Amino acid sequence: MSTNSESVVLVRDGKEVTRAQFREEVLAKIPASYSPARHFFVPSIVGVLAITSSLALLEAPTALDWYLVPLLFMLSNAVEWRAHKHVLHKRTKPFELLYDRHTPVHHRVYMTDDMAIRSPREFALVLVPAYGITLILAVTVPIAAVLAFFHQRNPACLFVATTTLYVLSYEWLHLSYHLPTNSFIGGLWLVRKLRRHHALHHDPRLMQKWNFNVTLPLWDLVRGTIYRGQRPEIAERDVAPPNLR
Repeated sequence: MSTNSESVVLVRDGKEVTRAQFREEVLAKIPASYSPARHFFVPSIVGVLAITSSLALLEAPTALDWYLVPLLFMLSNAVEWRAHKHVLHKRTKPFELLYDRHTPVHHRVYMTDDMAIRSPREFALVLVPAYGITLILAVTVPIAAVLAFFHQRNPACLFVATTTLYVLSYEWLHLSYHLPTNSFIGGLWLVRKLRRHHALHHDPRLMQKWNFNVTLPLWDLVRGTIYRGQRPEIAERDVAPPNLR
């Protein structure tokens, strides 16, 4: 059975629903006041301001300072991989809400051959919660403050700038993978290449073991979790778990 059929039967709270019905139920829970533009632009603007402010505070950065950027990028890539694998795909405390939003919802609305959003309201199902950037800054700024306290101003600024840029890249790329393929952004060469990697992760039989990086699959390469096999035909029993929480 092809995963792009909206007639695929899922099981939710003991009753059978099609994917189309499930999508309607999920969208119906989005508040009427939800603004896709606000959800996208406010965190993006906050993030860009944090990046530009951090870079403006640099004082005669050396080559050694700039070497921190690729190191921090790789570290962020590893954190993304681990969080995706061990938080978003395993229901553990205190991250149950993150799991519930991701695996039983996002992965059931969007499957490998049916990745595109239908309307901007579905930004709510793809982007991290709007407060995500704020929470990330709440974690990174104290670390930067400690570095600054020990007279490591440039590393502190580059830490904030790089980690924030990485988070924005995650958001923008993830959204681009879920845009229609005939849209301008969805049709870009890089987006098409990276979408394939992410779309394979949305195969229900592959999502727990393969392709955890959403940005660049660097840590997937390091950990050997890039799926390189032939994607098998997916039977209904592989799509529908016993119960969707």
